[in-house]
Amino acid sequence: MIRHLLTGLLAAATLTACSGKTSTTDKDAQAEAAMAKVEASPDTRVAKGLPVVAAKPGKAPAAAALPPAFEGHWGMRPADCDISRADTKGLLIVKGNTLTFYEATATATVVGGPSRYKVVADLAYKGEGREWRTRETLELTAAGTVLQRTGQSPVKTYRYERC
Repeated sequence: MIRHLLTGLLAAATLTACSGKTSTTDKDAQAEAAMAKVEASPDTRVAKGLPVVAAKPGKAPAAAALPPAFEGHWGMRPADCDISRADTKGLLIVKGNTLTFYEATATATVVGGPSRYKVVADLAYKGEGREWRTRETLELTAAGTVLQRTGQSPVKTYRYERC
């Protein structure tokens, strides 16, 4: 029975090869070669484990925008990620260039950064009846599960985990 099955598969492969059509195996090999070429290009290499967010079709990112990998809900403590709680004072929501904190929001303008996982941004805050500006470094670590926000003046670091 196995011999008949193998003979049938061999015959189908021979017919496909003779007809000039590409077999599924050839298509798979071509697809793998194309993916290897794409993965080897410097623009698409990503550190293993970091999230890759596809760009939205037809919409180019703004030049000074936060990279998409920063988007999401981040908590200083596990309780900050509990949506049933009203006291999530350590919750940070990043969407586009807006950072939303417990009682303030900040609009980010990226001014530099060595990669899509570490940027320097000017943040314009509004909240609690006042407005202020800071320059901060935002960095994703631990395979994209930790966001560190470090202020430059005064130097202070805040650590968040992805919810």
